[in-house]
Amino acid sequence: MLSKDMVRSRLQQYNTSDGDRYRGHPLGTAAVLVPLLYKDGDLHVLLTVRSSEVRSHKGDVCFPGGKTDPEDKDSTHTALRESEEEIKLPPEDIDVLARIPPIPAKDGMLVTPVIGFIPDSFKATPNNEVDDVFTMPLENFLQTEGHSAGDISWKGIPATLHYFQYKTNGKTFVTWGFTAMVAMIVAAVIYKRTPDFDLENSMDSYIESLRDARSKLYATRNSSKM
Repeated sequence: MLSKDMVRSRLQQYNTSDGDRYRGHPLGTAAVLVPLLYKDGDLHVLLTVRSSEVRSHKGDVCFPGGKTDPEDKDSTHTALRESEEEIKLPPEDIDVLARIPPIPAKDGMLVTPVIGFIPDSFKATPNNEVDDVFTMPLENFLQTEGHSAGDISWKGIPATLHYFQYKTNGKTFVTWGFTAMVAMIVAAVIYKRTPDFDLENSMDSYIESLRDARSKLYATRNSSKM
């Protein structure tokens, strides 16, 4: 089992505040919380299902999160505030491990993933934006079981969408698109390996940008010691 210290150490290699540079981005900014916890000795990630009352992504599996408010201090504040609103997860119960560089959503908005541990015993109380809450093993996002993919063209740009099916408590959930992409990246960083299936170029490019961010972070730290 990966210990909390090991997970923290691996994520810290890519920790960045880059997302807060883009608060003036013309298409907007947002942040999501990637909540990690242990269940039966395995590292799980908590996910939500959007309700029919939201304006977009109805019925989709998502991470808790949302758009940046002017009052938010930074992307971490955004992710924690939204998580408290959506599933009553107290900010003080979240052990923030890292923020990784922002990822553009399909509408162009820049979304910063904030990764943190939550209590293993946490029981969500969803608001009207959330229909359901479940957890699944994080490593599933690197495995072929339950995985499928399809090629699409979006605004003339070829892309590959990944889908992950998971059954729990008599229900079947499918995580896909942006949420699947984030989960794959976080899993790849924590488990220090690539998925068992082929990847599209977009994820390869993002992983390369993570390496660049890590190199810049180390360079900054080293120069500050001189």
